[in-house]
Formats: sequence, C-alpha cells, structure tokens
Amino acid sequence: MTEILLKKIGIAGCGSMGYPMLRVLIKNGIEATGYDVRDKHKFSAIKHRFIPNKIQFINENDVIISVVRDINQTEELCGGKNGVFNSKKTKILIICSTLSPKYLHVLRKKAPKTLKIIDAPMSGAPVRAKTGKLTFMVGGTKCDVDFIRPLLNIMANRIINLGSYGAGMSAKVLNNFVTASFVVAVRNAMSEAVNLGISIEQLIEVLAYSSGKNWYSDNIENIDWAKENYDPKNTIGILEKDVESFFNAISDNTVSFQNTGITNLKDSLLSGLRNIPEYPQQ
Repeated sequence: MTEILLKKIGIAGCGSMGYPMLRVLIKNGIEATGYDVRDKHKFSAIKHRFIPNKIQFINENDVIISVVRDINQTEELCGGKNGVFNSKKTKILIICSTLSPKYLHVLRKKAPKTLKIIDAPMSGAPVRAKTGKLTFMVGGTKCDVDFIRPLLNIMANRIINLGSYGAGMSAKVLNNFVTASFVVAVRNAMSEAVNLGISIEQLIEVLAYSSGKNWYSDNIENIDWAKENYDPKNTIGILEKDVESFFNAISDNTVSFQNTGITNLKDSLLSGLRNIPEYPQQ
C-alpha cells in the first residue's frame, strides 16, 4: 500500500459531496473520519468514523480533505480557534471546495510551514461522489500530485494535473461558470418549451442529439439537485457562489472589466440563477 493510504485521512465538511466521499474511503478500507459543524446524530450511519470535535479531528488526522462550503467556512477550519493552522504537526490540506483562486494564494501565505496545501476541487455531483467516479482538477507540483494520487484514485475515475498551486481551482471556477450558464439556459428553455408546444421529454431528447447537448440536461434525472429552485443554502445557491468566484478570479483583468459586456454577463448570469424558473410540472 502506498504511503498516503497508510495515513489517517479526515474529511471536513460532510455535506452532499463530502459525506459520500467519506463513505467511499471507508468502504475501501481507508482509515478515514469525518467532521462537520452539524449534530453528530445526522451521521449515525458512520458512528465511530465521525468526530464532532474540531480539535480532536484535526489532531487525529495527517491528511485533511476540506469540502466545506465557502471561504468563511474554510477560514473557520484553518484559521479559526483551534484550526488547522494552529497545529504543530506536519499535515497535508487538500482543498476540494470551490473557492476563488485568489483566495487560495492568500490562504497559503497565512499557513504554517508545517502545512502543505494542494488544491484539488472536484466535479461530478453527489451521484458520482457516491460511486467513486469524480473528476479532480489538481494544482500542485508533480511530486505533490503523485503523492496524493492514490488517495484521489479511490474517489475518482479521472485526475487532471493542471500545473502549479491554484491552477486546479482556476480550472474549476471556469468549469462551474460554464455549468451555471447551461443550467440557467436549460431551465429557461424548459420553461418556454410547453408554451411552444414541445414537451420536456421531447426537448431533452433534442438537446441530447443536437448542438445544445450538455451535462445538465443529459443527466437531469440523476442529478439530485437538478429540479431545485434557487435558495442560498442549496446547490443552485452554491453555483451562485462559484460564479462570484469566477468573476473574482478575473477581476484583475482590467481589459475584461472595462468591457461593459463582461459586467452585463456577470449580472445576467447571477440574476438568472437567483430567478431560475421552476422546474416544469407536466
């Protein structure tokens, strides 16, 4: 067994992605535990593999995979009271949350030298997390990526090394910008389809075999959040946060941000998510 698989692995943030990732690790015989701010009774299925105390969770694990929701929760995990940054032990922190690439560099500057940070955001939605078929976009040296690869391989069927630290996150916000765009487009098309005499089933079939083909409509019956309306706390709300991260990442590109079209695109896409049409009932 490779070195990293002999280490104690912790997943911080046992939500719709982190929890199935943890279950996959446990199923494959990895000494893995989870941590979440929610009550431990929500995780009764893994009982002794769930550590409700953050200090204990951090102290007991050599490798921490962060799947928390956003920057605020990342700050709490890393720099908050008794956070990862306060540990005196050598550890690896793998960032799987979708965050602004700019923030990643700020985070690393604040980290102690005993902590190695690698960005490895993932794609695939809970349906692929449950089956260990995620795609990881990794930013780090070849040595670092090769070291964590056996661990990621358990949870994924594709690992893409994008280059230096932060590159994985840059690719992820680009990807999620595209994802948010076609989610808004498909839901609006569905909203109008019936008015134009086309059933939802017919529209989905047309998209599957035409230029409008996309991941969202291809998998709409398998994506657990596909029919959600906007809520800041659900996955559509997370997409909103990811779009904000994308535009934050390119905000230093003055040519883009002097372009009124880019500003309008940002406002339109965010508005499209916040006002996404209800999934049609037929």
